[in-house]
Amino acid sequence: GGGCVVGWLPIVPDDAAEEGKLGYTTLKHVVWHESFFKLLEHIAQHSKTGYSHKDYNGILRWLFPVILILLPDYEEQ
Repeated sequence: GGGCVVGWLPIVPDDAAEEGKLGYTTLKHVVWHESFFKLLEHIAQHSKTGYSHKDYNGILRWLFPVILILLPDYEEQ
């Protein structure tokens, strides 16, 4: 099997003056989780029904996207 990166989730830049404050930590949390939710919204239907895609060799493939694991590094904290 293979895979590829189809999108990146944003990381709010560090701000030394705000680091550790509840509002800043909450902002980072909300930005990351809302972005991930948007990603899930876009692939949810395709993961159930699949979609056809012609590969590099011209062969039509029926693909079912799936997220096997999400391993956060707690960037929002």
